[in-house]
Amino acid sequence: EERFFDYEAIEYLYGKVKKPQYLIRGKAIFIGCIKNGIVLPEKPQIPPLPGDKIYLPTEDEIEKLYSFEDKKLVVPIGKINLLKKEYDIYLKIKELVIRHTGIFGITGSGKSTTVAHLVKELTNKNIPVVIFDIHRDYIASFDNVIIITFDEKEKKFLESVLSERGLKGKVVVGKFKPRILKDYVEEILGVSGKQAVHVFKLLSKLLSLEPETIRELLDWLDEKTSNSKVNNILRNTKETTIESLKARLYRVSDWRLFRRNVEDSGEDLLYLMDKIMDDLRVGTTKMEEDFSFDGEEVIMKTVESKVNVVIIDMYPLSIEEQRMLLDILLESVYTKYKRWKFEGNADVLGIVIEEAHRFASKDVKTSTKISLIAREGRKFGLGLILVSQIPSKIQEDIISQINTFLLLKIINPRDLEFIRKTCPYLSKEYFEALTKLETGKCLIVGLAAKNPAIVKIIKDVEVGGAEEDIEKRIVERALQMR
Repeated sequence: EERFFDYEAIEYLYGKVKKPQYLIRGKAIFIGCIKNGIVLPEKPQIPPLPGDKIYLPTEDEIEKLYSFEDKKLVVPIGKINLLKKEYDIYLKIKELVIRHTGIFGITGSGKSTTVAHLVKELTNKNIPVVIFDIHRDYIASFDNVIIITFDEKEKKFLESVLSERGLKGKVVVGKFKPRILKDYVEEILGVSGKQAVHVFKLLSKLLSLEPETIRELLDWLDEKTSNSKVNNILRNTKETTIESLKARLYRVSDWRLFRRNVEDSGEDLLYLMDKIMDDLRVGTTKMEEDFSFDGEEVIMKTVESKVNVVIIDMYPLSIEEQRMLLDILLESVYTKYKRWKFEGNADVLGIVIEEAHRFASKDVKTSTKISLIAREGRKFGLGLILVSQIPSKIQEDIISQINTFLLLKIINPRDLEFIRKTCPYLSKEYFEALTKLETGKCLIVGLAAKNPAIVKIIKDVEVGGAEEDIEKRIVERALQMR
């Protein structure tokens, strides 16, 4: 075997030649592969040989590696800086939405900023989005938004927030009718086992009399009614069954998802959600109504606005209520979009679920509906955007359906290992970068991206959950001690 040695270099390295002893060491990774002007989907499996020439990419090559030709079907997500120039990075809408996306990173890494920008860009392309907002991060982020909350006090607060920010929006109060208990008796009331048949039978009979509130149901069970039909039902029911149903109803009697008394108003939540889905399909909704007088004639004025964002304000609800609400609404949306598909009227919807580990873990029944949409939603135009700081708690069968990952800083060893195992698009070099990402920087890999890239997320939407005001208050407190 013929070998070639550079003896001068060897002497230089070992100090026999009196020159400065240092080495310039460079580290490079493949950012893509271009052959005959075409970007190849796969990167070379074999690295360059020692001594091979390497080249910095030209501007034209960078554009080919990261940009899509048809800008109508992509959204900008962030910017990269190569060779002292910024380049926009785009994501394909179809793959981003219906092939499902995961946005993962530690608290404070910039997840909310990423979500807000992504939603803004999707709605700019007329793609509707529903956000299950746990911490009210997005209530003041978008114009012409519909917000569903769960009592009149919260409605007034949210309307004042929109007004202060100069945003247009429609805030509505939604409530489940007691009749929904019949369809979700096990999930809501926890009825199962031998007693379930008797409790369900009693509940069905009482619900047929159309009580307005859970409290009214409890009054009936306490025999605080003159309703002869109710009393007749109770006379023919065992006391143990009555007590069993009462105990379960007491557990949910203070839930904001139901009317707690006759003054506690709200629209039928399932009907409301169904109507909003119709509005999203059309792209407009009635934002406000007003009237004026022309002599004795009353003239109604309806203001319609374009709408593409719906926020479910889950902040006032307990975790148990949040899980139940998500479960019921996801099933409702899935059923509607499935029906539209079979009727030849397919549409598309992105569903953002914040704190996804709360609802998609192995121990939570809600995860079955998330899993259903993860597996089958793409057929009917439904896509998940799951957001979490603890991705390792999310069921693997759900994560396995995610095809685009927006990964911000991750440092927990369990989460890192989980991402390494479940993200097939992640190279060793990019994986090692996850622990070092700065706030607001994101590693994008998967089907929606042309090539993996570490980008600076565009921050162009105001979100809650930021720490600037808290940091300012810390400074104020510290200065007071001087």
